[in-house]
Amino acid sequence: MRSSTGRRLIVIKTQIVREDKKPVAVIMDYREYLRLKEMEENRNDYYSAMRVKMKNKKWKNHAEVKKELGL
Repeated sequence: MRSSTGRRLIVIKTQIVREDKKPVAVIMDYREYLRLKEMEENRNDYYSAMRVKMKNKKWKNHAEVKKELGL
């Protein structure tokens, strides 16, 4: 497999490291790790926005904000 720059890509199969039959670590492809990390950040941003929305019951539309600011 080759990247868009022509470099050969090495794909690492995800592996679970176990100790006494219990998972203790994961070995995975770095690109997959970055993809999962971005998904988690997006999820955290979404839930943060939902918490703010639930707390703030008085919403103003764009026109109201502009009028209030004298714009």
